[in-house]
Amino acid sequence: MMKMGPVSVNRLCTRIMLLLFLEFMTGCGDSNVDPGERLQPLADQPEIFPDYRDITIPPNIAPLNFQVKEDGDDFRVLLEGENGSVMRIRSRDRNLRIPPDRWDSFLKENRDASFRVTVQRAEGKKWRAFAPFVIRVAPEPIDPFLAYRLIPPGYETWSSMGLYQRDLTSFRQKPIIENRYVEDNCVNCHSFSAGSSENMLFHIRGSLGGTVIKKGEKIEKVDLKTSESLSAGVYPAWHPSGDYIAFSTNKIEQYFHAHPELTIEVMDRHSDLIIYDTEKKRVTHVPGTMGDEHMETFPCWSPGGSELYFSRSDASEFTPYDSIRYDIYRMAFDQETGQFGEPEPVFLATDNQQSASFPRISPDGKYLLCTVHAYGTFPIWHPEADLCLVDLVTGKPLMQEFVNSNDTDSYHSWSSNSKWIVFSSRRDDGQYTKLYISYLDNDSQFRKAFLLPQQDPGYYQSFFYSYNRPELITGFIDVDPREWIRTATGK
Repeated sequence: MMKMGPVSVNRLCTRIMLLLFLEFMTGCGDSNVDPGERLQPLADQPEIFPDYRDITIPPNIAPLNFQVKEDGDDFRVLLEGENGSVMRIRSRDRNLRIPPDRWDSFLKENRDASFRVTVQRAEGKKWRAFAPFVIRVAPEPIDPFLAYRLIPPGYETWSSMGLYQRDLTSFRQKPIIENRYVEDNCVNCHSFSAGSSENMLFHIRGSLGGTVIKKGEKIEKVDLKTSESLSAGVYPAWHPSGDYIAFSTNKIEQYFHAHPELTIEVMDRHSDLIIYDTEKKRVTHVPGTMGDEHMETFPCWSPGGSELYFSRSDASEFTPYDSIRYDIYRMAFDQETGQFGEPEPVFLATDNQQSASFPRISPDGKYLLCTVHAYGTFPIWHPEADLCLVDLVTGKPLMQEFVNSNDTDSYHSWSSNSKWIVFSSRRDDGQYTKLYISYLDNDSQFRKAFLLPQQDPGYYQSFFYSYNRPELITGFIDVDPREWIRTATGK
């Protein structure tokens, strides 16, 4: 028999240990623990944050790292796919972090299927298993990038803010522009043409005021204020062609409530709609929206660009603030001539003593998604604000119990395949607006919403900014921030 030297023995031992380690980390089969280990089952599911229990996720989402909000000395989580794939993670500090490479492979193996998640905790040397929960992986991906503004949650100042883009397939976040580089001016209302990063814009408010517009490779700053308009352009909407941008022009007022449960009321006393022709560099009013008969705001184009949707109120400047309510209207639009048809109602929220804001049409043209609330036009401080889905064929509003909460659910954006939305919500603590993702199933119901994943499971407990105006986009915004700065400052 050939003898093995010390080096050979060491190599053999190393290989055996490596194989045992890989078996534990990526083992196959349906056992919750190592062979021979016995677990005491617990009747309840574990409390975790974020709450990723029983949700539907895209097949291209970043790992769902989470905290276990239960007592214990050690923690494990077992992920078991329908097809037999298994992944095990362990942590002693309650923070479960999933390696990205293994997560990507696991999602690919379980696309259009489900996997079971079992959280285990140790009390001394005794392990117990919580009741498992199920996560479904949808067949359809979500658009891979998300743009948003980060801003302090108050309303007194914008001393520190910025526009950012996040790669949803990972945890990479990059700034689009930060206001510290543009004389601390406010940057807001970023908007994209048909979810593409090729055509986009954002406003600058303050000493460098104007609207920065990117069309293809060209970037310029324009002044949209005319002698006839109430203001410069406010809430924007790109026409799918990129040739037109609709804006509202608003006379906005702020009021502070004396009631301790209410904070601030942002409202219009006048508002109209304008169109900016990006080729002719010309601003015109949308016919029928100029004047005091109605207030029109929050424009939004249909996917083909043949209709312009907007919120409209019949209120006047003498209407009490808590009686101002908006419905959703639309007007036909001829792109060749630039002519509009007559306004027609689409969703009469006022029939139920409600107000409708932020109309957005699904890219397949089937649905209108808007925010409904008790009154007014700016619902981000309204705890009763909910998302409402309207079938554009039947005109019927579809109740969405799984996506709404007991606090503010407001601004929202569709994925290009009409299967996902990202929206802002204050449901976590009532103060900081965070972003949630939800899947629209084949029964026209949004599934349980889940919080935007972060690499650090404790990220949200120590992050003191609010997310604002989430916009799903199909590609990375490949513009050097210095180019935005040069355009904004003229330097």
